[in-house]
Formats: sequence, structure tokens, C-alpha cells
Amino acid sequence: MISYASVLQLKFRIRRTSPPIWRRVLVPSSMRLDQLHQVIQYSFGWYDAHPHQFELNGVNGVSYGSADSEVKSDVDESTVCLGELLSDGKDRLDYVYDFGDYWEVRIKLEALPPADAGPLPRCIGGRRMAPREDSGGPLGWAMVIEALKDPDHPDQAEYRDWLFLREGEPFVASLFDKHRVNEMLEYAR
Repeated sequence: MISYASVLQLKFRIRRTSPPIWRRVLVPSSMRLDQLHQVIQYSFGWYDAHPHQFELNGVNGVSYGSADSEVKSDVDESTVCLGELLSDGKDRLDYVYDFGDYWEVRIKLEALPPADAGPLPRCIGGRRMAPREDSGGPLGWAMVIEALKDPDHPDQAEYRDWLFLREGEPFVASLFDKHRVNEMLEYAR
């Protein structure tokens, strides 16, 4: 078990995305799973509009979720701290969000950095724009990106409106704004 005074360096990777979409964050090991849920939401710019669940060691492992969710879980997520679950990177923690789109985020313990004076949680890295909420999961998001590359695609104007792109503004799927993620993470402190 990890000491509650420690800091965890986690990587959140959205599974089945290519190129990969991920965020690297620092969090306290004393963070509860319900708080981690909010950190994941802010890290990807999602709106917490759908049910979610954590799964330790895959579908045959233990599930953790909100006590008031329509999705039944083995354990109430507000009763469990990260330091109780993640020990030396051997355990696998997955986060499933929006059971329709089925966003699966693999949570990997990468390191136990020394405690510093910086605010926690904090994003220290990432790649690519996060997929929009209700975009149809990894396959749907990939289709949106492809449509936006094709000026003749019949849905391009609708997707541009949906993504709030101004006239002539390019869509850049490789964009990652660490500063913006950290602004959002201020709400999780």
C-alpha cells in the first residue's frame, strides 16, 4: 500500500483511439475514486452527463461506482482511496464513462514522484484533443475527425458548428492545451 502522504503520477489513456489520446496527472494518493472521477472529467473536458464506473483488474475484478447511480457496482467509490488500490503499478484500473459511447480510460500508475509545493491535482502532459461528449465513442470520434478533413463531406458544416469552429478556423485534432486542462482542474481542488 502507498503512503497517504505520497503523490501519484497517473496516465489516463482513452482506449481504442489512434493516434492515442492521453493525459498525465499528479494526484494525492489519498484522493477518493469519486474525486478521481472529477479529475478525469476535467482532464478530457467532459461534462459528467453520463454514468461511470471504475473496474479494478478488468471486468472480472471489483467494480466501484456512485452509490446513487443506475449502474450497480460492488463498492461505493466515495469510500476508497487511490493509495488503497494502486500499488507499484501492478494493478490495472479502468474507468468506463457513458455506457452508450463507451469511453474506456486506462489508468496507469507511472511513478511516485517526490511531493512538491505545486497544486494537486495537476496535469503535466498529454496528447491530442479530447473527444467531444456524445460523439459516438472512439469510432464515432474518428469519423468526426475524418469528416472534418474532407471539405466535401456532407456533415462537415454540422460538425464545425458542433465544435464551435469559426468560419475559416482550422480543426486541429493534435491540439493539446495543458494550461486549459489545469484551469479546469482548479475545480477539483
